[in-house]
Amino acid sequence: MFIYYLLYPLGVFFCLMNFYLSFLRVPLLKGKGVPPDRIRHVSGAPMLGTVFVLLGTAALSDVPGIVPIGVVLILLDTGGPHWFVGTLLFRALRRRAPGRREAR
Repeated sequence: MFIYYLLYPLGVFFCLMNFYLSFLRVPLLKGKGVPPDRIRHVSGAPMLGTVFVLLGTAALSDVPGIVPIGVVLILLDTGGPHWFVGTLLFRALRRRAPGRREAR
C-alpha cells in the first residue's frame, strides 16, 4: 500500500509536466522573447503519468478527493493513450475535411 503513496505524486508530476511541455512551455518562452526557431521540441514522459495516477487512484480511492483529482490529472496528461488516440482521430478527420487542400 505504501508504494501507491509514492506512485500517485510521481504520476501527478508526470501528468503536469506533460501538460506544461505540450501547452504552456512554448507561449511562456515566446513571452520571454525567445525566437520560435530557437525553441526546441521537448518530449514528455508518455504513459507514466496516466499509469501511475491510475494505479494510485484505484488503490487510494478511500482517500477523500483523490478520485476527482486523479480523473482531472489523467485528462490533462497529454502523454496518455487517450491523447494519442484523440490526436490520430483529429488528424484523420482533418485530412478528410471537404475543401481542405493537401500540403505538398
